[in-house]
Amino acid sequence: MKIGIISDLHGYPEQFKKAINILKGSDMILCAGDILYHGPRNPILEGYDPQKLAEEIKNCKIPMLISRGNCDADVDMAVLSLPVFSPIIIYEKDNIRFVVMHGEIEEDKIKNIARIYKADIMVTGHTHIRKCEPYFETLMVNPGSPSVPKGDGIPSIAVFEDGEIKFINVNNGNTIERYYL
Repeated sequence: MKIGIISDLHGYPEQFKKAINILKGSDMILCAGDILYHGPRNPILEGYDPQKLAEEIKNCKIPMLISRGNCDADVDMAVLSLPVFSPIIIYEKDNIRFVVMHGEIEEDKIKNIARIYKADIMVTGHTHIRKCEPYFETLMVNPGSPSVPKGDGIPSIAVFEDGEIKFINVNNGNTIERYYL
């Protein structure tokens, strides 16, 4: 099983294409929201093209589930080829339960959601900062952002494969960090 984990694309198609190239062969991509709009707190960088990103998502051959982020509006959902309905998505494969949400709420509430839904892996975004931390039986994972990274500034995604979470730099394909479930 190979699961791609992304978040906070914010309208940058070239960074999405780099991520998809890394995620070839994935069974599923789980996205924690903030797809097209750059958001009022983020700068508009070179390459911002939400229409082109919507087209790239439409043409993506890997199945994708997207939770709704705080920058995802109804109009964004209208132009995407995939439904972005729920603020929380539950995906289970090979007895591993992923719970995905954007994560704009307090961390205690996120941890409570992980506990209620018995998440093995709780995926969030919002901060644009990579994170992988254990919380009792759950691994709390934030893939960072491939487009508008914060913290160390490395554009990143995550991959879950063979019981391992790898954070990958989308600009060069190198593994940044790895953690085990």
